[in-house]
Amino acid sequence: MFCRKCGEENPDNAVFCRNCGERLKEEEVKKAEVIENTIDTNHTNQQSTTGTSSTTSTSNNDDSNLMSCCLCIIVVFIVFAIIGAIFR
Repeated sequence: MFCRKCGEENPDNAVFCRNCGERLKEEEVKKAEVIENTIDTNHTNQQSTTGTSSTTSTSNNDDSNLMSCCLCIIVVFIVFAIIGAIFR
């Protein structure tokens, strides 16, 4: 959530801004989230129409894909270690 006074990003459960101490109001937080989502949507649409492939932020989907890839690599190493130990 973002502070309406200074623009600092704060944790979602924060009551006061960690930068300026301003009280964060729930209504303003929702407005900031809507604005941020709109900006992200416009940025995504602009990238798909222009054909650029620059990555400026990570999403949960990217993190999930990375975690799945790492897990698969670890499993492959474990399988090779077991096979190597058996046929030694």
